[in-house]
Amino acid sequence: MGKFYEAIIMGGGPAGLTAGIYLRRAGIETLLVEKGIVGGTPMNYEHVENYPGFPEGVSSKELMNRIADQARRFGLVIKEFIEIEEVSRRGKRFLIKAGEEEIECLGIIVATGTESMKIGIPGENELVGRGISYCATCDGAFFRNLDVAVIGGGDAAIQEGLALANIARKVYVIHRRDTLKAQKIIQERAFQNSRMEFLWNKTPVEIKGKDQVESITIKDTKTGELSEVKVDGVFIYVGARPRTAFLGDLVDRDGAGFVITDEELGSKTEGLFIAGDVRRKGLRQIATAVGDGALAAVSCERFILEHR
Repeated sequence: MGKFYEAIIMGGGPAGLTAGIYLRRAGIETLLVEKGIVGGTPMNYEHVENYPGFPEGVSSKELMNRIADQARRFGLVIKEFIEIEEVSRRGKRFLIKAGEEEIECLGIIVATGTESMKIGIPGENELVGRGISYCATCDGAFFRNLDVAVIGGGDAAIQEGLALANIARKVYVIHRRDTLKAQKIIQERAFQNSRMEFLWNKTPVEIKGKDQVESITIKDTKTGELSEVKVDGVFIYVGARPRTAFLGDLVDRDGAGFVITDEELGSKTEGLFIAGDVRRKGLRQIATAVGDGALAAVSCERFILEHR
């Protein structure tokens, strides 16, 4: 038998940490495991302006660190760099395998979020870490006073482009349409930034370079014309997929792989709850993740109290 906790939370982003706060305040013995560093996707961004309670906005890292500190103050046990390999049932308990470690619990909250999708063009796999990145906050400092390209037109792409514009000499935003999907306030800031240049109706075809990224070939979606842009780095933001493979057939998923839940955030498996970006929902923001974490925790608490 492995180590036993009443509840296991998988994922250390806003949903998972909020769930930990609620469960510990309810007196549930809880462990949170995170495959990387605690904080989740917001740790990739520079600034948050739409989270209630911060009129001037707040640093993403500061916000997540404060939530994590709050969770720890209530006694939440947090383990970082734990990769969950498999979740299964053992009688009335769940069994979680992570490397050589086995953990048992009564209830689970999965808040593992999403991971960046690749665009699948020549040069991408070969040059990851050598000029290609999916996180400007992580790698932007390596491109100080250099030229970079950002692929995408959503919130993440434009927010990261703005962050890069504080570091890089030039930021080319490559977007397949002639309008952005990002929030209007973010768009306006990007349009006013002299270091950002928008390449409309363009899609990436190939990323070139020997040992490092040297250029990106793009195709005009209207004319089919190819052109080449000299850049030192490429940052890709074309969507995300949920991290759910380790759940096997314990959950139902939609066509994109997001977990389908009921109104109480339960899955098809009793005792297994889903919170945050990993579940099927209409909006993925820190605020909605926090709400999910609270509701999933209350549902999980009720389940545990019934099955202690």
